[in-house]
Amino acid sequence: MKFYNVIILLISFNLFSQFEYGVKGGINFNSNINLNAEIESIDNAINIFESRNGAHIGGFIKLSLGNFFIRPELTYSKIKNSYNIPYVLVKTENIITDFSQNKIDIPVMLGYKFYNLINIFAGPRFEYIGKVEFESLKIDDLKNKFKTGLQYGIGVKFGNIEVDVRAERSFTKNEIKFMENQIGEKNQYVSTQGKLYLLGISYYF
Repeated sequence: MKFYNVIILLISFNLFSQFEYGVKGGINFNSNINLNAEIESIDNAINIFESRNGAHIGGFIKLSLGNFFIRPELTYSKIKNSYNIPYVLVKTENIITDFSQNKIDIPVMLGYKFYNLINIFAGPRFEYIGKVEFESLKIDDLKNKFKTGLQYGIGVKFGNIEVDVRAERSFTKNEIKFMENQIGEKNQYVSTQGKLYLLGISYYF
């Protein structure tokens, strides 16, 4: 019986014909995405414009079975967020519209390889938001938040280098919400689906 268990274990290991790992980095961006956001203070909605830019760095492992693969990643990102809110239904001076955030992402990509050159992939993304700052002040309302989302993209691999382009979003609503801890005249903040595009470079060891 033990012999069969060893055989099954060896077969299981051999199913993943290739194990790879490496490091990655790149930029995160979007520009003036038009969003429809609900405003908690007046129970209404308004169009706002979102810009988010930053960078990320991290590592990954990649397990392949034939042309299929799974690629879990761990990345650290710093993002600057800016929102242009029309002064129509709400006083914009009461809303924090520009802030930076540090976050950790764990995407788990499932993909398919074409000719060992082109990779297409998609999968869930788990996000933890750490420090959030506005004018050097920490904003507790926007930190320590766990979110889930979706990430998908396409990559091209040349030797040990892979370049990929991705899109991501979370499953939260677009909202302008009241803060639990007011900062001066600022008593509201923006919470969105966090749409981003990512351009990254991976190096395989």
